[in-house]
Amino acid sequence: METFNEVNEINTLRIIFIETVSRQFVAITGCGIYVYLNPVAINELFNRYLDSSVSINTFARQCVKKVVA
Repeated sequence: METFNEVNEINTLRIIFIETVSRQFVAITGCGIYVYLNPVAINELFNRYLDSSVSINTFARQCVKKVVA
């Protein structure tokens, strides 16, 4: 069972992830993440990020390249 602190850490990381990916979308396309992806897709990306071993910034750049390409 997850503790309150673990849930808070995941939620904080999710917010940081969404902000980072959105900044990458704005930097590359001029539009935020929600122009390209719905909340369900963003949550799926977050779950994939958790399973990866790369930094948030690297993962965000990879996401933008895949979505925009």
